[in-house]
Amino acid sequence: MKVDGKHFHGGLADRLKGMVSLYHYCLTQNIEFRIDHTFPFELSNYLIPNEYDWQIKDSDKITFHLLESKYFHLVGDRSIKRLVKLKTNKQIHCYANRDYVESLNEYYNTNFDWGNLFRKLFNPTEKLKAVINNNLAQIGGEYICAVFRFQQLLGDFNEYYCQGALTENEKKELIKKCKEAIITLQNNSKCKKILVTSDSQLFLQSLKNLDNIYTFPNKKVHVDVTENESYDVYMQSFVDFYMLSEGIKIYSLGTDIMYKTEFPLYAAKLNNIPFERILIK
Repeated sequence: MKVDGKHFHGGLADRLKGMVSLYHYCLTQNIEFRIDHTFPFELSNYLIPNEYDWQIKDSDKITFHLLESKYFHLVGDRSIKRLVKLKTNKQIHCYANRDYVESLNEYYNTNFDWGNLFRKLFNPTEKLKAVINNNLAQIGGEYICAVFRFQQLLGDFNEYYCQGALTENEKKELIKKCKEAIITLQNNSKCKKILVTSDSQLFLQSLKNLDNIYTFPNKKVHVDVTENESYDVYMQSFVDFYMLSEGIKIYSLGTDIMYKTEFPLYAAKLNNIPFERILIK
């Protein structure tokens, strides 16, 4: 699995989908699986092998010679047709960012679970784990999760192929609607503690005076469009992913102009917790 910045890869969730899917495929074919994730950071700075060692070693003898390696591009391909027809004795250098687990289970009559495959591959590093544990301690008990994905609507997150920033009045109105949706969710839930994550620091800062609402509004970036950021900035997406997975239920909330992100869906898959989308009118 290659993530080297030479092609479109997608965000963190898309990359994790590709990694887990290719690992699943390699298990069915008895192929050694490795991850070469260097853009815009080394994956091993945040995730390390758990039950399966996916890190590249000198003994692996990775080759880029076209007579010995085959480049295979699956980015954006939602079908497994090309993958299951792949026949080669060469090293396979693959770009992928879609979830094929259910399709591969059906095709190969396997029963792998996305979250279980993820856990076989990955553990958080000690530094990442320490941040997660500190955040969990601050919340102190069970919590539900509310995820808001604004992209560039509030003007404080850089991303490609999406609507530009709203006017100042429109921003205020959208933030108001989303805050009201959190209060409604809290009032209707038995669990009053809510972890709120978002790509917008502006939105998270607006929630600081709400009771039992927990935010960790550190700078966040889209990993496919931003280079040369600090270690901590890139870490925030991993922190959010694991924090969401530790909740008792995840809600993805947004108006019809907001992005229906799959990031919280796959955080829910990690520990098989309930997931629900709420459309804010």
